[in-house]
Amino acid sequence: MNKSKLIRWSVPIAVFVLLWVIPTPEGLTPAAWHMFAIFAATIAGILAAPVASGALMFIALAITYFTNTLPLNDVLKGFASGTVWMIFSAYVLSLGFVQSGLGRRIAYRALSLFGGSSLGVAYALGIADLIMAPAMPSVTARSGGIILPVAKSINEVLGSQPGPTGKRIGDFLIMTCFQFTPITGALFMTGMAANPLCAQLAKDGLGVELTWGSWFLAALVPAMICFIALPLLTFKFMDPELKRTPQARVMGREELKKMGPMGRQELLVAVGFILALIGWGTSLITGFNANAIGLGLIAFLFVSGAVQWRDVLNDKAAWDTVVWFGAIISLATGLTKLGFVKWMSLGFASSLGGLDWVTTFLILGFAYIYLHYVFATASGHVAAMYVPFASVAIAAGAPAPMVAICFAIFSNFMWGITEYAGGPGPIYFGQGYFERPRFYKINFCIVTFCVLVVFSSGMLWWKAIGLY
Repeated sequence: MNKSKLIRWSVPIAVFVLLWVIPTPEGLTPAAWHMFAIFAATIAGILAAPVASGALMFIALAITYFTNTLPLNDVLKGFASGTVWMIFSAYVLSLGFVQSGLGRRIAYRALSLFGGSSLGVAYALGIADLIMAPAMPSVTARSGGIILPVAKSINEVLGSQPGPTGKRIGDFLIMTCFQFTPITGALFMTGMAANPLCAQLAKDGLGVELTWGSWFLAALVPAMICFIALPLLTFKFMDPELKRTPQARVMGREELKKMGPMGRQELLVAVGFILALIGWGTSLITGFNANAIGLGLIAFLFVSGAVQWRDVLNDKAAWDTVVWFGAIISLATGLTKLGFVKWMSLGFASSLGGLDWVTTFLILGFAYIYLHYVFATASGHVAAMYVPFASVAIAAGAPAPMVAICFAIFSNFMWGITEYAGGPGPIYFGQGYFERPRFYKINFCIVTFCVLVVFSSGMLWWKAIGLY
């Protein structure tokens, strides 16, 4: 074991040992405190990364069982969660989008329709991202794998590469596409990998049921205001030199001609996508379980031949998600079951004593966002912070359904704050259009703007639809 890896291992081990030997705080059982030690060490391990996250999860589960912190049924409970398999089904669908070329077709079609100006190009790429969002929970695959290559091609055609020519349109498109994905992800329960985890934690830890349809309805107004405003905001920040871009529209049409008519695989993926949207969107009316609809979607894709099982076996991200989410749900549920979350929430609430619920809600919301500077994944942040922060706001008097959806939306926006905070970040930053200080400054302004939009428009919208 080299020195670097030894140091990385020392971080979670030190956290685990230190917390384990500290006397159990008053109001907690030893099991609850030990569960927290395991959970905190797991989060520290995710940040330090001595091994891959999936492997780390198995280590955490084994420790949880062999220390008698949780019985085996509870240790493995997360893998039986329908939420895990719903997100897996969306990964299978996203594989179809990429392999069939349907994702690129959507992007080029939007470009051919709206690409006549720099703002039009930005909105075209955003619309393509928006259309694919409910089918592609992997923001890295959706934004980094489909949207970014199209944006790069446009920059190349328009002669705007990193460096002196970047101001022509390149830095504007790169920043706008980067910040579109947290917004489109926030709109759908299946729009980002950690969203179903938010829904599961809301149900288990807060007693709030977030269905696919109720999530979409609650996020619709604040997310779409952010979606519409984003290119205008980045246009103001970047002030691209190219205002008219007829070449981009021509490029979209030419690429569509090269692709030819939709093939059988594209059509089947499109049909599966539409059926899934109809199923998820009407689940409150039909009574069909949203997770079961995901399984039905997988069955359709396999029976029709739109996606092959051997390709799914090679999709490491999908299987890693199953392991990661199954384990983290087990650990987080253990914290709730053993009473740690309730104990922590009461402690936070007492420290904010005397403040009205609106002030408490605002403070916790901004803190939830900006604490992501110390996280490298949205999933780790959600697992560690979602229930405790939301519970404190609810304990202060904030309406539970409103708090649940607000923090779920923020769980998307927060990863747009740095280049290491989510999967697409390193890819976009690595294009070379931005120095780090400028990148951070613009991201901070955009994310803060979106948070203010969610608080202001969201609270009005959530009142109107009866969340409080």
